[in-house]
Amino acid sequence: MSVTSQSHPSHAIYLDATAPLLQPRELSRRLPAVQAGGIDALLTSAGAIEDFRTTMEVIGKWLEIERSGSQKIRIARSVSDIRAAKRAGETAMVLHFQGADPIEDELDFINVFHAAGLRVMQLTYNARNRLGDGCFEPTDAGLSKFGKQVIRRMEALRVAVDLAHAGNRTALETTEVATRPVVVTHANARALMDTPRNVPDDLIKAVAASGGVIGICAVPFFLTRVGQPTLEMLIDHAAYVADLVGIAHVGLGFDFAEEDADDYIYYGYDERYVPMPPWQFPIGISSHAEAGNVASALRARGFSASDVTNVLGENFLRVFAEIWGA
Repeated sequence: MSVTSQSHPSHAIYLDATAPLLQPRELSRRLPAVQAGGIDALLTSAGAIEDFRTTMEVIGKWLEIERSGSQKIRIARSVSDIRAAKRAGETAMVLHFQGADPIEDELDFINVFHAAGLRVMQLTYNARNRLGDGCFEPTDAGLSKFGKQVIRRMEALRVAVDLAHAGNRTALETTEVATRPVVVTHANARALMDTPRNVPDDLIKAVAASGGVIGICAVPFFLTRVGQPTLEMLIDHAAYVADLVGIAHVGLGFDFAEEDADDYIYYGYDERYVPMPPWQFPIGISSHAEAGNVASALRARGFSASDVTNVLGENFLRVFAEIWGA
């Protein structure tokens, strides 16, 4: 499938809600594909299972890139920043944690990360941590007391709560504790592909009831167990969530990755659900460079022009504006 041109309004934002490939030292190599795909903003994975110091080193590098102007990016701390970056011809980067390990056991570390630019944080990354159980834990024991304290502090600071990678009970309990919308930045519908990393209907409904959004994901083993998936399979999941809870709760979180055997061990992947890399991303949306194909695929499935604009980014921006306050 060839890359198609973007057809959503020029002022609208195309946002990838999970972009672990976009890291400081590889930014100059990665940005051309992002720009080719028409993407305006990305949530960069600045931390996950690392400690406070290691994560601050990464954030420090991001802040230096922004300060020096060495790349055409802007660290976005508000929706206004994201829109201003697009007007200035810059790519907006939102600092995102794929797990809460960087805060260690200190609530006040959330204050530090927020001051440095953190705007979205997952509670867990697959395994159990101090906050609760991840999706690959057999117990699914739910939120800890500390986890509830973290959610309250995140809401006080207006950091978005991300339920990707969380155990189902942990995630559902979070929707009960949270007073603002919660999001799942990158996952698909478990009803279509049964894996613990995808979200079941009850959680999709709970996220939607909070006012939140599900970011449909291009990770191949969240789409199929057999062969290379396709863009049409990704659209299947977008359509499923839209039919279940409404198009206002559908976004995109591609989660493109290039991991190796060392990464597989480092992140503690479960071989029952995650095959050893390299991974083949879907035909038609195998990288950021092909992101322009999504709009036409959604239109071909019957989504309206405004629906497409909202899925490509405006749904997430609506929610982030409510959470961040700007």
